[in-house]
Amino acid sequence: MRKLLMMLMATAICALVTTSCVKGPDDVPPSPTPTPTPTPTPTPEEQYDAAFLNYVGGTIASNQDWGFNASVAAARGMTRGKYGQDDPRDGYALSLDPKYQKSYTKNFYDEIFKFLPEGKKVSDDIYTNFEFEDRGPFRFDIIFSYTTQDIEIGYYHYGPNQSPDDRKEKKLVTAFVQDLAKEDYFQYTKNGVTWTTPDADMGYQMFSLLGANEVQARFFTLRDGSEEGDPIDVPVGDIVGFYVKAGDKKVYTNRYLNENQEDKYFAVLYDDNKDGILYGSYVIGLEDFDSNEDDHDCNDVIIVVNNHLEDTYPLLRIPKPTWRVIGEDLSAEENTDFDFNDIVLDVTLTKEGAECVLQAAGGQLPLRVNYDDNLEVHKLFGVDQKMMVNTINLEKHPELKQYKVDKDPVKFSIKGSFKSVYDVVIQVQKGNQWHELYAKPGGSACKILVKPTFKWPDELESLKVVYPKFIDYVNDPNVKWYP
Repeated sequence: MRKLLMMLMATAICALVTTSCVKGPDDVPPSPTPTPTPTPTPTPEEQYDAAFLNYVGGTIASNQDWGFNASVAAARGMTRGKYGQDDPRDGYALSLDPKYQKSYTKNFYDEIFKFLPEGKKVSDDIYTNFEFEDRGPFRFDIIFSYTTQDIEIGYYHYGPNQSPDDRKEKKLVTAFVQDLAKEDYFQYTKNGVTWTTPDADMGYQMFSLLGANEVQARFFTLRDGSEEGDPIDVPVGDIVGFYVKAGDKKVYTNRYLNENQEDKYFAVLYDDNKDGILYGSYVIGLEDFDSNEDDHDCNDVIIVVNNHLEDTYPLLRIPKPTWRVIGEDLSAEENTDFDFNDIVLDVTLTKEGAECVLQAAGGQLPLRVNYDDNLEVHKLFGVDQKMMVNTINLEKHPELKQYKVDKDPVKFSIKGSFKSVYDVVIQVQKGNQWHELYAKPGGSACKILVKPTFKWPDELESLKVVYPKFIDYVNDPNVKWYP
């Protein structure tokens, strides 16, 4: 019995121990909940990049530079020397006739046509984009005609601190062929004694058909208007160029003023070799717009600017282009419209920095140029920040009437050393921080470089809707996506 009691007691003790050592699920303490890692808030740039990539369809050409490589400043120099008025070199005989004063030999013409041959596009080695810096009175002759087109020829000028858009123009020849017949622009001689007026359409054929060995041409003189009797008022220091017009089409020696900047309508020759026949003269060739030809040989009419009778001959000047920057203000988180009119800024690089013209400000965030609060776009236009300047079309969006304002463009200058227009910094303020507008090579762009003839979209009008070829351009920078 005692043995049985002891066994029962042992069994009970074992059961008690087992019960105390094995815990049920309700007795297990809960594991600590891990602290979630906070998702970083994307930056305005990251939000914009994602939205832009989605906007253009997810792909961007690896060589896409958004136009900015085209604006890299490239300086080209041209030397010049002074040609002596009494130098007897062939090609520079002086006429005593007060109407003509100067004559040009066949050798002079032959040299010109070595560089501007008939029927061949003008060489890329020849200046086809140029103007002159006026240093006082200078004279020029229209010495050659090989055209049957009644073109208008004239000159233009603007101040050294002005834009070419501020130019003044004056006609020199109203209808070229008719004027030649009326005004005796040319005379020729075979012997240097008897001068004869050719038919109006003879032009260079004075040599080939009439046997001339010397031609004299009526001359014009650009003067500064400071002396009594000065026929043309061009202030000293002004920039001077020429134009030609046929019908409604007009082109300029400053190619950046032309609708199609790639076509060449003018060429200028200058020989700085003292032994050269053309030495001491700028020889300007122009195209006559013959609808049956597309040769762009720039030899249909020849103008010579020289310093034989004037000491204040002009200096050749190579114009620099004006570019237009169109920008979005990084408002991707606000469902940006991608109309690229939040800022529209024209920029011309100069030795001192850049000349700028603010054309439009369609954004409602602060936007400034060159880190300067005084160059904030709304402040420059003199309007409240909520106003949209020169971008709203009320026929399309009458609901924006309260924000619409139209203003004249605003000009300003900035100082600095800019290798390209890209270096002209544009910033948008979001919160308390300024963010720079950018154009990533092969990536997204919140600023794009275009020609100054580009028409920016109206407010809330998407760039790719207004210009359907824009998406083609995104994937191929060689595509011409706007007129």
